[in-house]
Amino acid sequence: MAEKLKASVINLFCIGEMGFSIMMAVAVNYYAYFLTDVARIGAATVGTILLIARIADAVSVPIVGGLIEKSNMKWGKYRSWILICPFSTAILFILMFTNLNMTVGAKAIFLGTAYVLAHVSVNFAWSAYVALIPVLANDPVDRVRLSSRRAQTTSIAQIIFGLIAMPLIIALGAGNEAKGFLLTIIIFTILQVLGYRLVAHIIKPFDAGPRPESKKETITLKDMLIQVFTNPPLLVLMLVESLRFTSRWALLGFAVYYFKYVARNMLLVSAFFPIVNIAGLLGAIFGELIARKIPKKTTYIIGVATETICLLLAWLFARDAITFIVLCAIATFGVYIDQSIQAALFADTVEYAEWKTGKNARALIMAMSALPIKIGVALAGAVNGFALAAIGYVANVQPTAELSRGISTIATFVPGIFGALALVTVLFYPLKEERVNQIRIEIQARRSPTF
Repeated sequence: MAEKLKASVINLFCIGEMGFSIMMAVAVNYYAYFLTDVARIGAATVGTILLIARIADAVSVPIVGGLIEKSNMKWGKYRSWILICPFSTAILFILMFTNLNMTVGAKAIFLGTAYVLAHVSVNFAWSAYVALIPVLANDPVDRVRLSSRRAQTTSIAQIIFGLIAMPLIIALGAGNEAKGFLLTIIIFTILQVLGYRLVAHIIKPFDAGPRPESKKETITLKDMLIQVFTNPPLLVLMLVESLRFTSRWALLGFAVYYFKYVARNMLLVSAFFPIVNIAGLLGAIFGELIARKIPKKTTYIIGVATETICLLLAWLFARDAITFIVLCAIATFGVYIDQSIQAALFADTVEYAEWKTGKNARALIMAMSALPIKIGVALAGAVNGFALAAIGYVANVQPTAELSRGISTIATFVPGIFGALALVTVLFYPLKEERVNQIRIEIQARRSPTF
């Protein structure tokens, strides 16, 4: 029986991701706003920039996963990327939030390029990080513990972000939003570097240096493609997650517009994010508790159903800011129920692929867990950008009643529809707990003669 993973390893491994989560929250929640209201790029152009940039970002995910899978550097197969890439990520994220004095067209190209390069760099470190999850946690109970703890520390990071991000931007900017965003992202990128250094220290006993690989163990490009495209559980899970993340990012990316043009109180942003993320923390804790008692698929359905129902209720009833915040908080509770088991579900698809093909490409498949996030961000950013243009949005102009209604609808109904699609799609996820356990036993039986 595999030795249980120490709680200290789980906790520090997950805490190390918090700096990254805080840094990414700025890009996810504020980048569209930065482009429209700080860089003063038109809403339709912003939608186009974000769509193209995020598609390029998404395309890089399987490429990055494949490169990591083929790599074998001296500081560890996965650990090496965690040591190197956070520094390039920091530089490129700072460029993403640099509002240079240039023409709108040149600025759009510059910021779009910086976005793509920054997120490719992000993908290397983060993909290596998540590839370590099945390395650290071989036991199914440990996987749920690790997955749940990640969701909990991520929600804590989001709480911290919600409490400090906008006050920092306002205080450091002193009336200059561009300066405020730039100085804030510098601080958060430093936190990202420090967090990943902690992770690199914690994982050293598990991934210390180059691994001798036999010819039998070599993974080819063909093997990688087979691992993905003959893996129905992975494909269904990726589709479900893409829809779920589109719903999530559409809501969060539009929240700042809701509070500026519907609630007309930007200070409520500093209340909104902590409240919804405290709800997320509670959801992650609740998700871990119920995942011990019921199947992961059932747990997931409960989470996505909660999110969808609350978003559609918000569309019907949330004309005032308090109701909006409460319903978004309950929706986020549901989001983090799902988040608490997400990594465990992807780790199950790694084992399914190994059982089916006889080869292990954990870095590639775990890296693919980032693709739904990228797709969700791309779709949400494009939908939000084009929706703003469709309702006649102009930055910093007094909103009409019609514009306010349009923004309220985009902030709630659109995410609710994507949530409903995710709820229907997850019903087709084929891996049951009994099947996963049987697959795990068969894999161990195959491995045992070689040890």
